[in-house]
Amino acid sequence: MRLKYQFKDLKKQKKSYSGKKKAHTFKVQALIHSKTEKILSLCMSKGAVHDFELFKSHLHLIPKNSFILADKG
Repeated sequence: MRLKYQFKDLKKQKKSYSGKKKAHTFKVQALIHSKTEKILSLCMSKGAVHDFELFKSHLHLIPKNSFILADKG
């Protein structure tokens, strides 16, 4: 019986595979200034990562004293 995937291919697949969506995913989160429409931060992640976890990991890129409006996620 022949295996469909090699073990090393499955390891690569895990990084970007979302069990919830049953597909490979790539999440992008953009923070944009409301008046100037300038991009403040552009965060990217492979696989199933919660929005807030992605936001926390890139918090240092956001200017201090910024007002942030976001959804629950």
